[in-house]
Amino acid sequence: MIASPVRPQVRPISTPLAQFGAHTALFTSQALGAEWSCFYHIDAEGQPFGFQVHGTPWALRESYVTQDMARSDPLHPASLVAQNFRFVSVFDPRLSCALESRRNYWNFLSAFGTRDAAEMIFRVGGRAVAGMSLLWVGQAGSRADRQLGESVQSYVEFNLAAHYGPLLSDLFPETGAGLALTDRELQIVRLVCHGSTNAQIAQRLTIGVSTVKTHLLHVFEKLGVQTRAALVSRCLFAMPAAVAR
Repeated sequence: MIASPVRPQVRPISTPLAQFGAHTALFTSQALGAEWSCFYHIDAEGQPFGFQVHGTPWALRESYVTQDMARSDPLHPASLVAQNFRFVSVFDPRLSCALESRRNYWNFLSAFGTRDAAEMIFRVGGRAVAGMSLLWVGQAGSRADRQLGESVQSYVEFNLAAHYGPLLSDLFPETGAGLALTDRELQIVRLVCHGSTNAQIAQRLTIGVSTVKTHLLHVFEKLGVQTRAALVSRCLFAMPAAVAR
């Protein structure tokens, strides 16, 4: 995942959170030997916003957007959240993505001198709230170290929860707690309320259509509804702010 220079922020980032992101991007880069990094927040649909960039050149970020690389990015936050990753390199065989997509993405990064790339996902209270992109460039030097990366990830996550938990609560006020929904179920409910089909939801969240259907069955059972129309009506009545975004 590379920071988007043009995507509007979902909501403003407070000064303390912006400072935390900037310091974390610098610290993580130095700890793991990555020349370029970017800290970002993750909304309830797994989409990144509020980027704090360290070193990553504008040309790379702009090209990521203009070439629509998010479609073939195996390290996109929405995909990694769905796969429950914490720290993962672009070369990690555990990544669930098409070989062609991985090849296209790596060809894109290689054009900027990248020799390795990795992503971190940070969770607070079980919810993915932030992430970090890391890029190693040049001809020599370090590459992504999974063991060290997971240690740094845990350290950052601890500080994120310990010192910024209240701020994150303000940043992500809408949850499915009132309807006993999981974060994933709430993501799907929001998309259903916006008129998305199962296929569109699967593509948006980078999961299978059958997985979407399974989640919807669970939601129907929890809420006591039998149709999508009833689901939308139930959710808009119960928590309009949470599903109407």
